[in-house]
Amino acid sequence: MFVDRLSQAQRQALLDLAVIMAGIDNDVSAEELQYLEELASNYNLTLDLENHGANSIDDLISIVDSKQAKVIVLQELIKLSYKDGHFGPEEQQKVFQIAQKLGLNDPELLLAIERWVRQGFDWLHEGEQLLG
Repeated sequence: MFVDRLSQAQRQALLDLAVIMAGIDNDVSAEELQYLEELASNYNLTLDLENHGANSIDDLISIVDSKQAKVIVLQELIKLSYKDGHFGPEEQQKVFQIAQKLGLNDPELLLAIERWVRQGFDWLHEGEQLLG
């Protein structure tokens, strides 16, 4: 898992950003909640669904300080956005805003990360079909 490459502080920042992302459409789906809970559990992080505004996005992003960490965080946020079945306009806008704040303004890079995530979901779905 690429999240393993992040420091513990970067993982917590990722989780806090993911909570913000999950709530962007004012409806945290069961799949999104499961993702958040698994991330928190797998890495011994604090999941706070109520107080997600305590840290500003800028504060959280400042913790993500290498290009590798930035790409991993964006990949995970896009993956979370796909959890409810679609990457909606509000989610796309928030991911784009976070990418800009991270200094990753290259549209081709963003498309490549999204394609990477989408292919991962397709791969899992295809495997489920073969096993089912």
